[in-house]
Amino acid sequence: MNPPDAWNPLREFTDARIALGRSGASLPTREVLNFGLAHARARDAIHQPFASDQLVQPLAELGLSTLTVRSAASDRHVYLNRPDLGRQLNEESRADLAASGARPADLLLVIGDGLSSYA
Repeated sequence: MNPPDAWNPLREFTDARIALGRSGASLPTREVLNFGLAHARARDAIHQPFASDQLVQPLAELGLSTLTVRSAASDRHVYLNRPDLGRQLNEESRADLAASGARPADLLLVIGDGLSSYA
């Protein structure tokens, strides 16, 4: 009889891969496959384009003004290699922001896709 695993109760508090079990010196096949699937989904999410139109249109219908800007990272490949460019506006967006006549606001929402537009 195996003693109870002290890690099992902690699984309900985290999505971390703990208390997965063992199959000899390795993980059970199901857990290896689950990890592979999660990794593939994460890679797919990184390359999924961000559809800002789906956010802008409903906000415009509510009478709210929006301004869509882009970072200096021209695409995901550039961003993954140069994350610092993701923290800077590109020249066109800088000009758009300056021309927008932005004024002080009570509320400002900033929505960005970061690495995953699914997030």
